[in-house]
Amino acid sequence: MKLICFDLDDTLWDFEDTLSRAEATLHRWLDEHYPDFSSRHSIDDLRLRRGQLLQENADLRHDIGRVRLLAMQHAAEDMGYDTTAAKRLSQAAFKKFMVHRNDVQLFDDVMPVLKRLRQEYTLCSLTNGNADLHAIGIADVFHHRLSAEQVGAAKPAPRMFLEACRLADAEPHEAVHVGDDPHTDVFAARAVGMKTVWVNRRADDWTHDEGADVEITSLVELEDRLRELLARASA
Repeated sequence: MKLICFDLDDTLWDFEDTLSRAEATLHRWLDEHYPDFSSRHSIDDLRLRRGQLLQENADLRHDIGRVRLLAMQHAAEDMGYDTTAAKRLSQAAFKKFMVHRNDVQLFDDVMPVLKRLRQEYTLCSLTNGNADLHAIGIADVFHHRLSAEQVGAAKPAPRMFLEACRLADAEPHEAVHVGDDPHTDVFAARAVGMKTVWVNRRADDWTHDEGADVEITSLVELEDRLRELLARASA
């Protein structure tokens, strides 16, 4: 086994908590700087706009930052802002949002385990999100860092997994993917030939026919379970 890939949101930190705090902070900022906009467009309204934009533009699925920018820009234009002013609002708001989107609280098990695994394996982060690992302060623990925006395709498309293998000079069967989402992590990684680890921090029931190779509730379990996978593979 050469390569371990990690999903980020809800695998290394609680994404819903991070997102809720970032959006609440952004809306308070809009109240102060663009009160006409914030009074017309709630957090939920902007979420609905992003969802509609994605439905109408599937080619944007790999770039959620652009989706957020365009949703705010279009909302401002619908209010009568000219294009230049609408872009100025959306860019300033996005910059504010990203500061708090990257203010994550890592799960306690994350750094100790990643630092140990880094000594033995090539580590690569794989995310459909737009977290900035340099801003978060954990970029150096990964040998490679890939986002859907960089690769031009979002999980569950195979391209991101295969690009990680290419960077690590590993075949898919020499790689493990660790993530929380059954579809974009477990099923997608399995489809390209990787071993899979489902991170089930909330102790949810698995409701699909075929499970991951390994299920864990904490990364603390990961090292022992990797040894099980290796022993199983070599048996």
